[in-house]
Amino acid sequence: MVAYTFVEAKSPEQRRLPWDQMQTEGLAHAVLWHKADPTFIDWLAGINPAQAICGLGYNGTTLAGAVWVSPVMGLCGCIHFCIFDSARADWCNLGSQAIAWLFDLRPLASLAAIFPANYGHVARAAKAWGFSFSPLRLPMACHMPTKNNPSRCRDAIVATLRREDFVR
Repeated sequence: MVAYTFVEAKSPEQRRLPWDQMQTEGLAHAVLWHKADPTFIDWLAGINPAQAICGLGYNGTTLAGAVWVSPVMGLCGCIHFCIFDSARADWCNLGSQAIAWLFDLRPLASLAAIFPANYGHVARAAKAWGFSFSPLRLPMACHMPTKNNPSRCRDAIVATLRREDFVR
Protein backbone atom coordinates (compact mmCIF):
# COMPACT_ATOMS: atom_id res chain seq x y z
CA MET A 1 0.00 0.00 0.00
CA VAL A 2 1.31 3.44 -0.93
CA ALA A 3 1.86 5.80 2.00
CA TYR A 4 1.09 9.30 0.77
CA THR A 5 2.57 12.46 2.24
CA PHE A 6 0.23 15.41 2.78
CA VAL A 7 1.12 19.07 3.15
CA GLU A 8 -1.13 22.02 3.68
CA ALA A 9 -1.05 24.32 0.66
CA LYS A 10 -0.19 27.65 2.22
CA SER A 11 1.88 29.50 -0.38
CA PRO A 12 0.47 30.84 -3.66
CA GLU A 13 2.77 28.44 -5.51
CA GLN A 14 1.43 25.44 -3.59
CA ARG A 15 -2.18 26.51 -4.14
CA ARG A 16 -1.52 26.74 -7.88
CA LEU A 17 -0.21 23.15 -8.21
CA PRO A 18 -3.60 21.34 -8.20
CA TRP A 19 -5.00 23.81 -10.73
CA ASP A 20 -2.10 23.24 -13.10
CA GLN A 21 -2.52 19.46 -12.80
CA MET A 22 -6.31 19.71 -13.32
CA GLN A 23 -5.64 21.71 -16.49
CA THR A 24 -3.09 19.15 -17.70
CA GLU A 25 -5.51 16.26 -17.11
CA GLY A 26 -8.63 18.06 -18.35
CA LEU A 27 -10.37 17.88 -14.96
CA ALA A 28 -11.07 21.55 -14.21
CA HIS A 29 -14.71 21.54 -15.34
CA ALA A 30 -15.49 18.23 -13.62
CA VAL A 31 -14.02 19.52 -10.35
CA LEU A 32 -15.33 23.09 -10.55
CA TRP A 33 -18.70 21.98 -11.90
CA HIS A 34 -20.40 25.19 -10.75
CA LYS A 35 -18.60 27.14 -13.51
CA ALA A 36 -19.18 26.75 -17.25
CA ASP A 37 -15.58 27.67 -18.03
CA PRO A 38 -13.58 27.58 -14.78
CA THR A 39 -10.61 29.87 -14.34
CA PHE A 40 -7.67 29.99 -11.97
CA ILE A 41 -9.48 32.78 -10.08
CA ASP A 42 -12.47 30.43 -9.57
CA TRP A 43 -10.09 27.81 -8.18
CA LEU A 44 -8.46 30.28 -5.80
CA ALA A 45 -11.88 31.43 -4.55
CA GLY A 46 -12.68 27.86 -3.50
CA ILE A 47 -9.44 27.35 -1.58
CA ASN A 48 -9.14 30.80 0.01
CA PRO A 49 -7.05 30.16 3.14
CA ALA A 50 -9.30 32.50 5.15
CA GLN A 51 -12.16 30.01 4.70
CA ALA A 52 -10.65 26.73 3.55
CA ILE A 53 -8.05 24.05 4.20
CA CYS A 54 -6.25 22.75 1.11
CA GLY A 55 -4.00 19.72 1.23
CA LEU A 56 -1.71 18.25 -1.38
CA GLY A 57 -1.11 14.50 -1.41
CA TYR A 58 2.19 13.25 -2.78
CA ASN A 59 3.60 9.89 -3.75
CA GLY A 60 7.27 10.77 -3.51
CA THR A 61 7.57 13.95 -5.56
CA THR A 62 4.48 13.26 -7.70
CA LEU A 63 1.29 15.18 -6.89
CA ALA A 64 -1.25 12.38 -6.50
CA GLY A 65 -4.26 14.40 -5.42
CA ALA A 66 -5.69 17.39 -3.65
CA VAL A 67 -8.23 17.60 -0.85
CA TRP A 68 -9.89 20.77 0.36
CA VAL A 69 -12.47 21.62 2.96
CA SER A 70 -14.39 24.73 2.04
CA PRO A 71 -16.01 26.37 3.74
CA VAL A 72 -14.98 25.37 7.22
CA MET A 73 -17.99 26.02 9.48
CA GLY A 74 -17.41 25.53 13.17
CA LEU A 75 -15.98 22.02 13.48
CA CYS A 76 -17.37 20.80 10.16
CA GLY A 77 -16.62 21.53 6.56
CA CYS A 78 -17.57 20.49 3.05
CA ILE A 79 -14.90 18.18 1.63
CA HIS A 80 -13.74 18.09 -1.99
CA PHE A 81 -11.27 15.78 -3.72
CA CYS A 82 -9.35 15.66 -6.96
CA ILE A 83 -7.41 12.46 -7.57
CA PHE A 84 -4.93 12.70 -10.41
CA ASP A 85 -4.10 10.08 -13.04
CA SER A 86 -0.97 8.90 -11.23
CA ALA A 87 -3.08 7.72 -8.26
CA ARG A 88 -6.44 7.00 -9.89
CA ALA A 89 -6.09 3.24 -9.41
CA ASP A 90 -5.34 3.83 -5.71
CA TRP A 91 -8.21 6.28 -5.13
CA CYS A 92 -9.62 4.51 -2.06
CA ASN A 93 -6.29 4.44 -0.22
CA LEU A 94 -5.42 8.02 -1.17
CA GLY A 95 -8.84 9.30 -0.07
CA SER A 96 -8.71 7.45 3.25
CA GLN A 97 -5.28 8.86 3.97
CA ALA A 98 -6.45 12.37 3.02
CA ILE A 99 -9.37 12.13 5.44
CA ALA A 100 -7.09 10.83 8.21
CA TRP A 101 -4.70 13.73 7.52
CA LEU A 102 -7.55 16.25 7.82
CA PHE A 103 -8.78 14.75 11.10
CA ASP A 104 -5.20 14.80 12.42
CA LEU A 105 -4.59 18.36 11.20
CA ARG A 106 -7.68 20.00 12.69
CA PRO A 107 -10.17 19.21 15.46
CA LEU A 108 -12.96 18.66 12.94
CA ALA A 109 -15.97 16.81 14.31
CA SER A 110 -17.26 15.86 10.88
CA LEU A 111 -16.97 16.30 7.15
CA ALA A 112 -19.85 16.89 4.75
CA ALA A 113 -20.00 15.95 1.10
CA ILE A 114 -22.58 17.67 -1.08
CA PHE A 115 -22.33 16.67 -4.71
CA PRO A 116 -24.35 16.23 -7.90
CA ALA A 117 -26.55 13.14 -7.76
CA ASN A 118 -25.35 12.17 -11.24
CA TYR A 119 -21.72 11.91 -10.01
CA GLY A 120 -21.90 8.17 -9.27
CA HIS A 121 -18.13 7.89 -8.87
CA VAL A 122 -18.29 10.40 -6.01
CA ALA A 123 -21.08 8.46 -4.29
CA ARG A 124 -19.07 5.21 -4.57
CA ALA A 125 -15.98 6.90 -3.14
CA ALA A 126 -17.89 8.52 -0.26
CA LYS A 127 -19.44 5.15 0.63
CA ALA A 128 -16.02 3.44 0.52
CA TRP A 129 -14.58 6.11 2.84
CA GLY A 130 -17.37 5.61 5.40
CA PHE A 131 -19.71 8.52 4.72
CA SER A 132 -23.38 8.13 5.73
CA PHE A 133 -25.96 9.28 3.20
CA SER A 134 -29.05 11.35 3.81
CA PRO A 135 -32.16 9.75 2.31
CA LEU A 136 -33.17 13.15 0.98
CA ARG A 137 -31.91 14.81 -2.16
CA LEU A 138 -31.64 18.56 -2.46
CA PRO A 139 -33.65 19.32 -5.60
CA MET A 140 -31.69 21.29 -8.19
CA ALA A 141 -29.08 22.36 -5.60
CA CYS A 142 -26.04 21.93 -7.84
CA HIS A 143 -25.65 24.68 -10.38
CA MET A 144 -23.79 22.99 -13.24
CA PRO A 145 -23.74 25.49 -16.09
CA THR A 146 -22.40 24.76 -19.53
CA LYS A 147 -21.62 27.26 -22.24
CA ASN A 148 -24.85 26.25 -24.02
CA ASN A 149 -27.01 25.89 -20.89
CA PRO A 150 -25.96 28.49 -18.29
CA SER A 151 -28.92 27.77 -15.99
CA ARG A 152 -28.51 23.97 -15.81
CA CYS A 153 -28.96 22.52 -12.30
CA ARG A 154 -28.90 18.98 -10.90
CA ASP A 155 -30.12 17.39 -7.68
CA ALA A 156 -27.58 17.06 -4.87
CA ILE A 157 -26.78 14.20 -2.53
CA VAL A 158 -25.67 14.92 1.03
CA ALA A 159 -23.33 12.63 2.93
CA THR A 160 -21.53 13.07 6.25
CA LEU A 161 -18.61 11.46 8.02
CA ARG A 162 -18.23 11.90 11.77
CA ARG A 163 -14.74 11.69 13.24
CA GLU A 164 -15.76 8.83 15.56
CA ASP A 165 -17.14 6.83 12.63
CA PHE A 166 -14.01 7.10 10.48
CA VAL A 167 -12.09 3.82 10.22
CA ARG A 168 -8.36 4.19 9.58
